[in-house]
Amino acid sequence: MVRLKGPQWGLVALVAGTPFFLAFLLAAVSPALLEPVFGTVLGGACWLLAALLGLLGGALFAGFLGSLAQVPGFATSRPRQTLGFICAALVSVALCIVPATCLLLAGPALAVRFERGEVETGGERLRTPLDLAQRLRQQVPRVIPNLPRMELR
Repeated sequence: MVRLKGPQWGLVALVAGTPFFLAFLLAAVSPALLEPVFGTVLGGACWLLAALLGLLGGALFAGFLGSLAQVPGFATSRPRQTLGFICAALVSVALCIVPATCLLLAGPALAVRFERGEVETGGERLRTPLDLAQRLRQQVPRVIPNLPRMELR
């Protein structure tokens, strides 16, 4: 990896620190959110995984910036630099930061639902594919009128 310049390291730190910033922002906006995060293993694991995804996103972004610096003519052309930075940021944001944000939001909510017992743990098993098809047929909205009828054999 090519040595990055000071402003580039700032961009890498910005991308890597986004989940940490969002975690502090969520904790400031909703302090009740911290209880499921620190009180349950699932909530804490989701936030820890989100932090690790943020660091991975920063490393991915630094790798892209390092490879862009090796492209001939990259340092001399301002539009190429801008486009390269945007593409590198979009890739790392799409692959790491967006899933990290989803984990930050969904982890505590899922932990609370598990704690209350609202989530099915798979106790009811369907025995045959026909049972599954009938259950799915019952859950499909009535807007679709021409579904074939299932017959038991």
